[in-house]
Amino acid sequence: MIGQREALRMFGCEVFDPAGHRVGIVGQLFIDEDTEQPAWVTVQTGLFGTNESFVPLEGAAFDGDTLTVAVGKEAVRLAPRVDLDQGDLPPAQERALYLHYGLTYGVAPDGSAEEAEYVEAVRLRLRRWIAAT
Repeated sequence: MIGQREALRMFGCEVFDPAGHRVGIVGQLFIDEDTEQPAWVTVQTGLFGTNESFVPLEGAAFDGDTLTVAVGKEAVRLAPRVDLDQGDLPPAQERALYLHYGLTYGVAPDGSAEEAEYVEAVRLRLRRWIAAT
C-alpha cells in the first residue's frame, strides 16, 4: 500500500503498467475521504500529455522514481473520461471508474454482488489532494 508520505513524491513521476509499458506521468492524487490514504492518481497520457485518465493505486508499487500500476496501458486508455474541473470526484463518475477497472465499489447487502444493490451510504468518497510544490 502506498502511504501519504510516498504519495507526495509521486507527482510528475513516470507510470508503467505490469508489462513495463510506459503509461504516462502522474498528474493528480485522490485520497479516500474516510481513510485519508491515497486511492487513485490521474495519469497524463497522449503525445503531449493532454489526456488525463484515472488509475487505481490498488496493487501499485512506487520505488521513489516510478509508479508501477496493476492495470494495463490499454485499460487506462479506455477508462471513462472524467471532468476534473469539479474538484472532488462525483459519485456517478467514481462508480463508473470502479466498475471499469473491475474493483469493488461500496458494500453489497446480503453478500449480493449485483450492481444495482450497492449501498450508496458506504461508497468510497474520493477527494483531490493538492500538494504545495
